[in-house]
Formats: sequence, C-alpha cells, structure tokens
Amino acid sequence: MPPELINRLDELIVFNSLTPESMRGVVDARVRELKALLMGRHNLELELDPDAVEWLAREGFDLAYGARPLRRLVQRAILNPLAAELLEGTVVPEGGTVRVSVDGGTGEGLRISQD
Repeated sequence: MPPELINRLDELIVFNSLTPESMRGVVDARVRELKALLMGRHNLELELDPDAVEWLAREGFDLAYGARPLRRLVQRAILNPLAAELLEGTVVPEGGTVRVSVDGGTGEGLRISQD
C-alpha cells in the first residue's frame, strides 16, 4: 500500500495500547526486514544484541503514537550509521556479520561493528 494511504489509516484507526512484550515483537519484525535488506543488497548478516533490542523497544515506543516512531528510530540509529560505515569502508559488503549493540559509554545509542 502507498505510504499516503497507510498514514491516513493510522490517523483514523484507534489501536490498543502496546505492552513491552508486544513492542519487542514489533522490533523483531523490523529486524527481520533489516536482515533481509542487508542480505539481499550487501550479502551481510545482521545480529542485534538483546540489549539493543530492548533499547529499540524502549526508545521506539511513544505513549501517544505506539510503535510508529520505531521506523524512524531504526533509520536514524542503524541504517544511517551503517550506510556511512559502508561508504567509509569500515563495514565491508560480503564481509560476514554486522553486530548492533548498545553503546557502552553512554547507553544512549547503538554501536555498529563488523565481525
């Protein structure tokens, strides 16, 4: 469906509140999409540490909007930095596994590394 239609439906449909368990399910669905994207385009495996999944579930949730902010968070916290690292050459296509973990220094973001 076109994004415009989805946005209109999102405005009209009232959803039940998400629980932390259901939010992790939404994060898992996004991670599966990311894994397929990276494998298809760059032949890279993607692994998220459990702490990174929890961080995404916590930071991607909004009481008013539910899981809707998660898509932008994944773009900002994983896809954009990963694209920059691919361009810089610190992450090499067809080079194994990309690991996403919580930034140990601040705990306020994610860190991307390649095995």
